This record gives sequence, C-alpha cells and structure tokens, in this order.
Amino acid sequence: MLSGRRLLLLALPATALAAADCRRDVAPPDDEKGPFAVPAAEIPAADVERVLAESRARQQAQGTVPDLELLARRFRRMNLVALGRDPDDGSLLYTAKNESPAFRQTARVLRAQLGDDAVDVLGERLADRALDALLDETGTFRVPMRVETFQGERLADAALEILGWTRDLPLLLLHYGLVADDNRSVLPRFTLRTLLRARWNLETDRPPEHALRDPEKVAWLEFRARYRRHAPLAERRQALAELAKLLPSYPLDRALEALAREARAAPGAVREEGDPLP
Repeated sequence: MLSGRRLLLLALPATALAAADCRRDVAPPDDEKGPFAVPAAEIPAADVERVLAESRARQQAQGTVPDLELLARRFRRMNLVALGRDPDDGSLLYTAKNESPAFRQTARVLRAQLGDDAVDVLGERLADRALDALLDETGTFRVPMRVETFQGERLADAALEILGWTRDLPLLLLHYGLVADDNRSVLPRFTLRTLLRARWNLETDRPPEHALRDPEKVAWLEFRARYRRHAPLAERRQALAELAKLLPSYPLDRALEALAREARAAPGAVREEGDPLP
C-alpha cells in the first residue's frame, strides 16, 4: 500500500518499470497485446450502482453543515494554489504556498468534532462534484484534454473548475495515456470517482483506502496494477494480489504473466540480475 501523506497515484513518477521474473511460452490473447495488458477487473454494474445509491443517500441525509462547507472551499483553494493558480480568477500565481498542513489540521478538528463519517461523506460529495466538472452527460471531457488547456496566463472557467476540484488529475490522465482520441476517459467514471475519493482521504489525514466500499477498493487496486504503468513492479504485483483477494474471479495468474511481459517490453525497463531477457 501507499505510505506517507503524498498521494503517489497522482504524482508523475520518474522511475522506469522493473523487469519481471517469469516468461510466458504461449502467445497472449489479443486483448492482452494492447497498452494495458493486465486484464481488467469486472465489477458488476449492480454493485457499482449500489455503492453510488448508498452514497447519494448519505449525502442527502447529511444536508448542509457550515463547517463542512468551509472545508470544501478550503479544499478548492488549496488545490488551485498548489498548481500556481489564483483561486478567484485562474491567473498565474508567482509565489508558491503549501496550504496542505493547515487544511489537514482543519480536517482533523472536524473529524474530532463531527465524526469520521461527516468528513468522509463530504469527500463523496466533492468527488461527485469533481466528476460533474470534468465530464459532461455523455462521458466526454468538458474541455479539450490537452496540457495546453491548463496552461497560460489565465484559465477558462471550465478548466479552472476542473482543477479546483480534481487538482492534477487531468495531468495524471494525460501522463498515463488515459485520454482517448475522442476526448473521453479510458478509465471508467467509477474509477475516476474512486481516485478522487482516495485523494480526499489522504488530504484529510487518512489512508487512501479509508471508507472505500469493496467495489471501490477493486477499482483502486485495478488502477494501481493495470494503469499505473510507470510504478515499481513490486507495487503493481502487490496490488494484483490484493485485488484477487477481493475479487476471487479475477485471473491472477494471467494478470501476473501479462504484467511480466509488459515490464520486459517497456522502453528503458530496469532489469535485475537473473531476470530473463525479452
């Protein structure tokens, strides 16, 4: 699992993939020859809808709490300042300020006063708000998902809204090649929502998996194993092992073999003594 206070899934890693220690003698299926060779995790649609329906009910029951509304505004401000943007108009900031420690302290106080559930439900609401800012009704990104969209002296309102609630998620998607040619996300909407919840957990001083339901944990582990291709190989293997525990039908052996092939074929892959050559 990830450690520390940084959300490593959203960092842009510099390390190359390590080499694997096994070889597959037969040709892989066609669906394992693409850029994401590790098999997808099939989360039943009914399970996804149940998680979302329960979340909507929790949000409705919570209503409006002034202290939580203040925390939400501080979250947006913190995200934009971290990216060098003025929270009011999206113009460039030429001074950097880390507002995360003060934000976490406020979150800790509210967890103590209002309970974990209150802060967690706010995180669910903000994840839904972020998705609405990021995607339209057809699942298409609301802005052209290019680096240029998030550069310049002043951002368009739609781009500013996205960064305010998602921080560097657009850059993560671009970095990992998770934006399709038609400006749609390669990741399912449910996975995007899970990534946003994991970021909220860490920013409010909790582990990334805190309060995630099992289908969300599956989506989180699948992202770490299947899509986070520049992560250390050991981390991806561990994520696959944990994924298989939650989802017994997952083809773990085939996934590990696909991961090994992908690692051997990666440009600049780091190989250890004893690893087989491609």
